[in-house]
Amino acid sequence: MTSKPLYALLLDVDGPVASPVTRTLAIDSIAADLVALARAGVPLVFNTGRSDVFVARTVMPSLVAAGLPDDAVVLAVCEKGSTWFVPKPEHLDGAGDDLEVDERLRVPTGLVEFCRSIAPDFEDAMFFDATKKAMVSFEALHGIDLETYGRRQHEIEQRIWDFLAEQEIGVAWEDRTALNDSDDVALRIDPTIISTDVEHIGTGKQVGADKAVAYLAGLDITPREWRTLGDSRSDYAMADRLHERGFVVRHGDVRPADGLLERTYPVEVTPDPALTNDAAGAAFLTRWRADVKRGEVSAAF
Repeated sequence: MTSKPLYALLLDVDGPVASPVTRTLAIDSIAADLVALARAGVPLVFNTGRSDVFVARTVMPSLVAAGLPDDAVVLAVCEKGSTWFVPKPEHLDGAGDDLEVDERLRVPTGLVEFCRSIAPDFEDAMFFDATKKAMVSFEALHGIDLETYGRRQHEIEQRIWDFLAEQEIGVAWEDRTALNDSDDVALRIDPTIISTDVEHIGTGKQVGADKAVAYLAGLDITPREWRTLGDSRSDYAMADRLHERGFVVRHGDVRPADGLLERTYPVEVTPDPALTNDAAGAAFLTRWRADVKRGEVSAAF
């Protein structure tokens, strides 16, 4: 029998759910509201650049502690669509053998080895994320001044750019693109406020959206609407893909000061401009919890 919940949620993690400062679920209502939504039959899909280890160690324990039921529908799409798993109680330190990896989206081993080798040169500002399975990530040290980090971030990205040129691997970096004597662009250097990802060009939040749809279809779940939530411009890609596929979708932007994107589907922000990142994410989740309790979709705050 087909299940038709009011919403399905497709959520970025860093920013809307986890604080970019503490890198934890720092606001208690977030876990409480997610669990209440799950209990009401709302599917929860995390669509993140983080690894399975981060989701297992940081996100899921808070949900379990808040009473997440065993039959909750939860999917974690990690590393921008290149890995994914269905979280279970035994996943205390990562998905282990249950992790699915799209080998087509894995970056070259030589790049991973190079990035690991230069990590000590930048340990004053960042660390190499050894939990990633398909991409390479450097993350800012906790408490570092973001201006200082930004300078060091640019330096390491330049080193990676130069290495890929030497290896004749096509790469995109912000507004720069170089084929490097290859036939096409294979990789992307993607900086955020607290990290740098080096990823396959085929990854992105749209991949997570496709995996979310496929997973729910396999469970015979057809939500009346999708609600997506993100803090960066690239997060719009998940709502874009759902809209392209004919689903009703509304996107919540928790950091609109970076610039709202014009879309033909609704894009929402909180009424209080002082709320950003997880504070804004918490406001969205509380509203959606109220919608589900009432059994009625709300058009806006």
